[in-house]
Amino acid sequence: MEKIVNNKYGLKDNKLDKITNKVRVILIDAELNTIIVNYANIIMFPGGKVDNGETDKQALIREINEELGMDLSSDNIIPFIEYYNYLKDYPTRDGKIINKLNKTKYYIVKTNKKSNLSKRLLTKLEMNNKFEIIDINLTDIKKFLLNYRSNNPRFLSFKEELIDVLNSIYNFLNKEESDNEKLIDLHTHTNYSDGELSPMELIKLAIEKNIGTIAITDHDTLEGIKQIDRSNPLIVNSGIRIINGIELSAKVNKGIMHILGYGIDLDNKELNEKMSILKDNSINSVLSIMEQIKRDYGIRFRYNDIKSLVNANHNLGRPDLARLCIKYGYAKTVQEAFDKYLIDAYNKTRQVGKGISYQECIDLILNSGGIPVLAHPKSLELAKKEFLILLKEMINNGLKGIEVYHSSHTKEEMEYYLSIVNKYNLLISGGSDYHGKSVKPEIELGTGKNNLKIKKLTILDSLNF
Repeated sequence: MEKIVNNKYGLKDNKLDKITNKVRVILIDAELNTIIVNYANIIMFPGGKVDNGETDKQALIREINEELGMDLSSDNIIPFIEYYNYLKDYPTRDGKIINKLNKTKYYIVKTNKKSNLSKRLLTKLEMNNKFEIIDINLTDIKKFLLNYRSNNPRFLSFKEELIDVLNSIYNFLNKEESDNEKLIDLHTHTNYSDGELSPMELIKLAIEKNIGTIAITDHDTLEGIKQIDRSNPLIVNSGIRIINGIELSAKVNKGIMHILGYGIDLDNKELNEKMSILKDNSINSVLSIMEQIKRDYGIRFRYNDIKSLVNANHNLGRPDLARLCIKYGYAKTVQEAFDKYLIDAYNKTRQVGKGISYQECIDLILNSGGIPVLAHPKSLELAKKEFLILLKEMINNGLKGIEVYHSSHTKEEMEYYLSIVNKYNLLISGGSDYHGKSVKPEIELGTGKNNLKIKKLTILDSLNF
């Protein structure tokens, strides 16, 4: 939460007579309409004091229910700013003059809900002071304040605070509008799994391509995202938002199942221990595939190349073998190596590695504070009925979203997955699945294969930046 301090009189905390904790909400609909209230001839956003034993959000939900007859318990309540308003010679309702501090946390809720007068639970004091609800557009509040006349001596203090908060809201909305013009790519890979670029090279390319939000989702490893220094001037000055991510491989008998995890804690002990195990498994898997293509096609690599693979600082995968196939002249491109040797060899050896269940993937992500999302569901290779049966099972086990937008999905498939997301109240995610020119040359960062150009995803509302 951004913090704003208004202490023009230089009041000291140890000289204050009173400190009050409050919460208020800025309700915003699609047309930027909102609600302010007039209480005792003071204009403010709705909300009030935090009672003993309440959390801030509990207090906010209670206050809005009482004042507006509106239930926010199921809404996404977004922390916005904390305003410290030091008030000198403040006149209380009982006639005293004190120095006090109002500490108010402001939250934003994007909603089309309206106030319901029949459900309000106003106190006797609020009713006596003619508590009034005012529906107004955010852009009109300043003009309203300039024209409003009040005989309440506390009005000016609240007016000053409201104007400061409004300025922050306008800045927030302008930045949001600017961000909406930028692309979103929540599925990318670095050279710490099977991608081509280093983590910083990937971020630089993202900035060049006008990507405002990116997630690094390397396969079964956290090492790539851990290399990102968010204090780097390039990152800070560009304003790019970088989400901690991972793509976990789940064991299935048919097709491919990957579970994306967003907003994970990179220091989570359980997750890091599992990644260490998976790195060892990736070595065993690649060695098994290597042995298979040796038996089937007579393909052999030199000891030094094999040793370099085993000692690599990234999780091994088939692209590593594809690059060796190119080096030894068995293929001209990564895709050709996959088509001629590696897909078949993988299918023959896929049972060799133990792998982990999708339930363990989901639990690892949830237990590390992340959001689990089913990646490119098309790769499951299931009929619609089979897919829905599996999806319901996964939802019951903690799955939170689906990667609706992906380079492998057709327009019709994206529309289908979007309908499924809406039906089951899941979060929407999407990304290019970018690996690099030498690995997947047909896929561009930010736009993927089918000109994705993603500019809005509901999963972002559930992630803290």
